[in-house]
Amino acid sequence: MESVKPNKNSLTSGLQEAIDSNKTGYLLLYPGKYHIREPLVIRKGIMLLSNNRAILINNLNDDYQPFIVIEEYTDIKYLIANSNNKGGVKIGKNNSNNAINIDYIKIYNTGDGYDKKPMKALEINGYNIIINNLDIFLGNVGLSLENSSDIRIKEAQIVNCSTGIRIFNANNINIDNFSVDSCYYTGFQMDSTTNSYFKGIIWNNDDEYLNNNNDYSLLVGKYTEGLSNTINFNLRIVNTGRNAIYLSNAHNLYITSIIDNKNKIENGIIYGKNIKNININGIINNVKNLYSGRIKGKMTF
Repeated sequence: MESVKPNKNSLTSGLQEAIDSNKTGYLLLYPGKYHIREPLVIRKGIMLLSNNRAILINNLNDDYQPFIVIEEYTDIKYLIANSNNKGGVKIGKNNSNNAINIDYIKIYNTGDGYDKKPMKALEINGYNIIINNLDIFLGNVGLSLENSSDIRIKEAQIVNCSTGIRIFNANNINIDNFSVDSCYYTGFQMDSTTNSYFKGIIWNNDDEYLNNNNDYSLLVGKYTEGLSNTINFNLRIVNTGRNAIYLSNAHNLYITSIIDNKNKIENGIIYGKNIKNININGIINNVKNLYSGRIKGKMTF
């Protein structure tokens, strides 16, 4: 197995050179701080191994550019990335069978800037990507799936972002167990997505972020005319989001939800335009305005 230690004389602390010259397919990162001054590309055929004492740090001049790019046919066992108040990590290529497997990735300190595009902790493109454990702290967007398909994320924790999860133009996405914690614009935003399943909790940690409260916990179809179709949500929304659920441009949605309010949720469910066959089952607790808008579907509470 080949290995690498931080090299201050390299623009990527020696990582890109170690990846490009790798002969075995295995690369072990020794403990240390790896300062990345030009984008690091983890190329196909590499299995990257690390631990919690090896940290990659974004020192790019471009604040919005991802400082780590993970290409197709790679295997990441453990990776910690400090975005350093800039852009984060990009995984996969559009219209490509990426065949990427990641056991654990932590991305923290992504910036909250927005200049024509948001700063993203993690952006996923293309199809056929599996992530077992994802941990994100800070970012304008925590997790962004764009033009993607056949993505499975087994565990995800996303904390204190503007938007926790953003999904656009995607198909066959499965996020089994997510926690979106204390985001301050939208917990979960989805547009133009089909045939997908999501299970998790959107909540606010009042002990740490008392003043945080997003506008929407679940926001579907507000920003594009494209249709979201055949989606299954299993959600708990706990005392966050002035509007717990907003639905538009959506057909054939099945939502099982518990909406539990202490003092932050003003509206339970808002039905917007172009909705059909919306099935919602669950409990709304202590919310003054249960629902508004035109209902086209079935709601049982």
